[in-house]
Amino acid sequence: MKPFLLFDFDGTIADSIQLGLKIANNLAPQFGFQTFTEKDVQHFRSLTWHKIAAEMKIPFYKIPKIVTMAFKEYKRLISELEPCAGIIEMLNEFTLKEIPMALLSSNTVENVHLFLTNYRIDPFLWIEGTSGILNKAKDIKKRLKKHQISSNAVIYIGDEVRDIEAAHKCRLKSIAVTWGFHTADFLESYQPDYLVNEPWEIGEIVNRLTDEQGK
Repeated sequence: MKPFLLFDFDGTIADSIQLGLKIANNLAPQFGFQTFTEKDVQHFRSLTWHKIAAEMKIPFYKIPKIVTMAFKEYKRLISELEPCAGIIEMLNEFTLKEIPMALLSSNTVENVHLFLTNYRIDPFLWIEGTSGILNKAKDIKKRLKKHQISSNAVIYIGDEVRDIEAAHKCRLKSIAVTWGFHTADFLESYQPDYLVNEPWEIGEIVNRLTDEQGK
């Protein structure tokens, strides 16, 4: 049985950190925030989203409005977004090997489709969005049930500690990638099954697991 790869989008497939900084600074005046710097981004990369919101003193009730406006701005600027280095080659390799893949994102499905269309990326069996940014485990369980996928087969791949937490709650294997939002040390502290620095390393893990399951 081949592993089923479930990917996060922002920071894992799409190199969206700099775009996220631009969006945050475009929206900052509307919410009374000062603009953010690269130093701020580096600080945030070792914090959970809850702690970031607490440091910025963002009331919980404002978060849905901020997220909605951020995704609208994301759509406007999506032509500036590029794939993470090595990701397209990795996805092509998995496609050739007929490794099943899907994508679950906290971003809007429209934004994800726009990006994938721009780069002619089309390896996923399905692409769906979560119901929010903070409870991925619930959404993963729903999608696995909907698509009749055994959790034993799934490897969840993401760039944030909430991705690792979601994988743990769903009893999935997890691969944490270090080229996205959270730092390698912060990711490692949440004990993913695998921590990788380059997309080709995911290929090695998948090949090894496929060989083990074939024995």
